[in-house]
Amino acid sequence: MTLSIAIVFSTVGALTPNAFHFQSEVVPYNDMSKGVMAVELMQLTATGSEAMHVVVRFDAPVDAKTKASLQESGLFVQYPLGGAAYVAALVPQLVDPRGVLALAQIREIRPFEPVWKLHSFLADGRVPTWTMPTPTTRAAQGDPIVALYVMYHEDVNMQRCEQDMAQLFGGKVRSSLTTSNTLVVELRYSEIDYLIEDDRVLYVEPALPKFKELNNSNRVVTQADTAQSFPYSLDGDGVVVMVYDGGYGYSGHGDFGGRHTSRDSSSLSNHATHVAGTIGGDGSGSGGQYRGMAPAVTIESYGFEQEGGLQEGFLYTDPGDLEQDYSQAITSYGAVLANNSIGTNTASNGFPCEWTGNYGITSNLID
Repeated sequence: MTLSIAIVFSTVGALTPNAFHFQSEVVPYNDMSKGVMAVELMQLTATGSEAMHVVVRFDAPVDAKTKASLQESGLFVQYPLGGAAYVAALVPQLVDPRGVLALAQIREIRPFEPVWKLHSFLADGRVPTWTMPTPTTRAAQGDPIVALYVMYHEDVNMQRCEQDMAQLFGGKVRSSLTTSNTLVVELRYSEIDYLIEDDRVLYVEPALPKFKELNNSNRVVTQADTAQSFPYSLDGDGVVVMVYDGGYGYSGHGDFGGRHTSRDSSSLSNHATHVAGTIGGDGSGSGGQYRGMAPAVTIESYGFEQEGGLQEGFLYTDPGDLEQDYSQAITSYGAVLANNSIGTNTASNGFPCEWTGNYGITSNLID
């Protein structure tokens, strides 16, 4: 879970010193006295019985022993924000303000402001039109239905969050990511303002456009010839590789020699076959000329699928399929490497070019 906050904490471009860097804005540090922080802790925990989430900055990064001690005083340090800053949960029944402040050198404690939970695109009031289920009526919809990835804090009840997404916000849950406490949802754009007021929400990001097949690689650039030559003589024998693509590859291709297996029912893909050959084809059909990067690996092939199939016409990527396929490849078939020769983030589908290089929920899930 330690990677999750990298989404909220933006590291793109030059960073302003002595400040929190959220996706939505840069917030300068504000050193607080112990007295002010004690009052802040008491006020934060006096209004309810459920855990609430704050931003806390220490004098230096905290170790596991200090975190454990802070938990006993009701402060659960969770996600790193960079430097010595973290998102933390306060448990009102356990909070001892003096105890918390005595256990670590804390520089400031402040509420987790709702706007800090937003991706910059949403914080600017822009609409992710590429996620709308009915493209022909985009312009006519004053309050369109959009697709979002909603990440929750690690201590919340995700089953309850799924129920509340429908009951409180009128949203539809498409899938749930257990590895990062994230829901893939469709809901009215206007509901975002209410959603970020929910203390359980950590971060909200527009869904990515649907994956497209991409592949550019060659043996010279990767120095595969060197790795396969003496004294290394590495050909991938005994290594299991997962290939996740727009569909599954053709296991009957002669260059695979029985080392390729399709594991889902997405659809047969020439591109996936090509990618698998780039990774682990032995070149038997070309006298070895077109062999892959590791011509003896075992390949487990998966393809991108969506709940409900193509008839529902999603305009965005559902990372729930990634989680399911990766989990099976790793736990059931022993995959230790994975390849994704697919991508998104292109201007042709209306995706903002300035997002290129952003680290989001889908990147976090794959990591």
